[in-house]
Amino acid sequence: MIYTVDELKREIRVALDMNNSSTPLSELGDVDTLTLEDVIESKIADAARVVESIAPMPLLDTGEAFAVSIGWDSAIGYGSGHIRLPDDFLRLISFQMSDWDYAVTEAITETSPLYSRQHSRFPGIRGCPQKPVVAIIMQPIGLVMEFFSCTGGNGVYVKRARYIPIPKIEDGNIKICEKLKPAVVYYAAYMTALTIGEAEQANTLLAMSKELMGLE
Repeated sequence: MIYTVDELKREIRVALDMNNSSTPLSELGDVDTLTLEDVIESKIADAARVVESIAPMPLLDTGEAFAVSIGWDSAIGYGSGHIRLPDDFLRLISFQMSDWDYAVTEAITETSPLYSRQHSRFPGIRGCPQKPVVAIIMQPIGLVMEFFSCTGGNGVYVKRARYIPIPKIEDGNIKICEKLKPAVVYYAAYMTALTIGEAEQANTLLAMSKELMGLE
């Protein structure tokens, strides 16, 4: 869902219970000449990124498609493969190859004990169509998703590939998962309160954001 920055700033000010948007930070004990309005706006994209990174999967939107091309590690349609992820990749929603029994919604990393198993010479240890595995790793070309594995041959294709992009403000608007908007508002208010030295209020706002995400 696309929201205007002005709309979000109003809601964040309400959460802060500070509706005088032109209040200078110098009056709040900060020597900076920025206004509260400027501070709030600077926190919106960061708050959205944090919230969308940690929120439970059911609260996310359907996201955007990826997987333009596949690199196969052996023969096409057999074994493991890899896909370069978009530059604005934040979080995987789902990925499924056409011969897999189901989609994967959580990726492992190189530090996971499961990762080394994916490169085992014993097929029964690696991921397979009945129990697929995906890993997100950093390579010289950028962020890459490796998938394990396929057995269907030349006819195999990407059946589903969705991700959450890094939120960013463009032309006064920002795209945020609809169910997470309230949590983003309170998280941005939390970050703002920390900036202006209101630690006690910040803790309350953070607790509210987590509650709205179902994390507390």
